[in-house]
Amino acid sequence: MKKILVVDDEVQILKALSRMFLETDYEILTAENGQEALELIETTPVDMIISDMRMPVLDGYQLLSIVKEKYPGIIRIILSGYTEEKPMFRALLHNIATLYVFKPWNNSVLLESINKLFANSTELHSTDLSDIIRDLGCTSCIPENCEKMISLVEAEDMDQLIAEMENDPDISSLLHQVTSSAVYGVMPNTVKQAAIYIGLPNLKCFLHWACIISATKQTREIAGESELLWKHAYLTNRIMLFFYEAFLHKQPPDSAMFAGLLHNIGLIIIADALQKKGLIDQRSLTANDYIRMENGEYEKEHQDIGAYFLDQWDIPFQMYEAALNHHKPMQSSIIFKELVYAVHLAQAYAWRVLEGTEQLPVAPELYDELGISQEDFEKRLFRYLK
Repeated sequence: MKKILVVDDEVQILKALSRMFLETDYEILTAENGQEALELIETTPVDMIISDMRMPVLDGYQLLSIVKEKYPGIIRIILSGYTEEKPMFRALLHNIATLYVFKPWNNSVLLESINKLFANSTELHSTDLSDIIRDLGCTSCIPENCEKMISLVEAEDMDQLIAEMENDPDISSLLHQVTSSAVYGVMPNTVKQAAIYIGLPNLKCFLHWACIISATKQTREIAGESELLWKHAYLTNRIMLFFYEAFLHKQPPDSAMFAGLLHNIGLIIIADALQKKGLIDQRSLTANDYIRMENGEYEKEHQDIGAYFLDQWDIPFQMYEAALNHHKPMQSSIIFKELVYAVHLAQAYAWRVLEGTEQLPVAPELYDELGISQEDFEKRLFRYLK
């Protein structure tokens, strides 16, 4: 039986949540402040913690930061009635919670999300996945200069981070390319403008992707690879941003601006591992070859491995979920459906643009789920890409 610890200084909230779980198979524990919660966790293993943000003694941010550091296997949820910009920004940047729920909550929606989080956690931590990663020899070696940049993100030192990126021609060039692909607003012309424009949470996601691209650059140059996977990731992100702007009339969720870039990171890592082993020669691979890898032999593996590394890099859950499900957008366990739909749609059309044929079909029910017509989407997309 899964154990869920609920932490809130309001007794009525604790009672309400306890009632919500009465007809479930979960065992519910409660605490009225962060210190009490930590003392309880030390003696009683729990699988999930749901915490308020504003509490005496130890607030929710401090509590979940400690839990994340000492007990990383515990799923963390923020349940709060306040939306102060700075605390929520820091919580998002440092990924202290998998899910953010605001009071008043909907019981059925919250319960459904909790069930899905447990299902996702089981898949992520399977021993089979660890064996696959080891057997393939997949690694995500981050160059030293990139490690420094990522540490500056964690330290929230924007000025020094900008200076480091300005001194790295590969990173600054990639940043310019991906920010110039957005379809809304005035595009930034300098590293500083781009960094401020997209913000630290999105910079964190960008840097992990850019660092992998930089780390595999030598392998690609030796092999003479045609950069197809990079081109596909870039185009996927461009199409995803276009879809949000042109059809949903909004930006992607916070910190998900680069979900398209990161969705296929598993395939990039697998291809690099196979290249190093001499099992493939990327000089001779076409888009069709990558599509066959993606939709055939490594269909499950590249999604799972991508999600695994995003989790290791402390990337927000919604990005992890998009990577895990970009070929199976109708999975019942998905929480952030809109983002997964958008990435699925974008990656399929990105291959179509690169290859010229429909190799990876879009889930037929997706257009209805999004409330758009396929004909209208294609007409506007191809006009935009010209």
